[in-house]
Amino acid sequence: MSEQSGFAPELMRGRVAVITAAGGAICGEAARLLAHSGCELVCADIDGDRLAAVAGRIERETGRRIVTVQADLRTADGMSALERAAFDRFDRVDVLVNGLGEHLASAGAHEESTEEQWQALYEVNLLHVFRACKAFVPGMKRAGWGRIVNFSSVEGVRSAPALAVYSAFKRAVDGFTKSLAVDLARHGIVVSAVAVDKTRAYQVNHYELPAEYERLAHTWIPAGRYGEPADVANVVVFLASPLNTWVVGGTVIADGGTLSAGGWFRTPKRWTNQPLLVQYLEDPERNETRPPAVQ
Repeated sequence: MSEQSGFAPELMRGRVAVITAAGGAICGEAARLLAHSGCELVCADIDGDRLAAVAGRIERETGRRIVTVQADLRTADGMSALERAAFDRFDRVDVLVNGLGEHLASAGAHEESTEEQWQALYEVNLLHVFRACKAFVPGMKRAGWGRIVNFSSVEGVRSAPALAVYSAFKRAVDGFTKSLAVDLARHGIVVSAVAVDKTRAYQVNHYELPAEYERLAHTWIPAGRYGEPADVANVVVFLASPLNTWVVGGTVIADGGTLSAGGWFRTPKRWTNQPLLVQYLEDPERNETRPPAVQ
């Protein structure tokens, strides 16, 4: 096994993967682990600096040249640029990881949201998934082999208060994944999804909290800590590899147990589904001094 990835270095040898949002913490790590498993990479992101940093690290560690595409994949032109770059360098694409997704700071009452916000959420969470699959599935069919991994979210499975439209699009990713998987399975193409929660990434500011709150992670997350990018990236590599032959249309939950816990939380004494929220028992001004994420 590769000391870098934990997967055999020949696992993905000869395969070509397209990874979107590769400048992000999770998909950047997935790209790195795939490269250490022998995969050739086409990495795309809208943030050129982050993308260059990820590609540079992978190239230093593996000696493998990474094709990078700085593009806005919310647009048809951006997706076309990614498709051209992939097929200009390689004769096929075996693996597609649709990692792009974002809540766009859209939290708020639904009745106060706008159609422009809905459209923006559609483009960044769902439309690009449709486009990328349309672009790369035909080649997978011709080859008789392919893997597609879509990024959903735990927020698409449970509720997401104040994020109803974002949650709806994440649930739509799950539905699209299931239907596409059933259509493509007989062609040797396995389609699956991964739903993430409580994992350090740019979108959630890596869950950075003062130490006095960081120590409470075990009360919110059954696994007892926040997830690191590699925790999810390992799932992605498995789903994207020949090891995965039977997760057809399924969404793998990678959240440290938060969804399974439901409304249960750990106190110093026991698990409870009626946690005391100190905010209701203290001077409201005290709560205003806390980081927003724990107010």
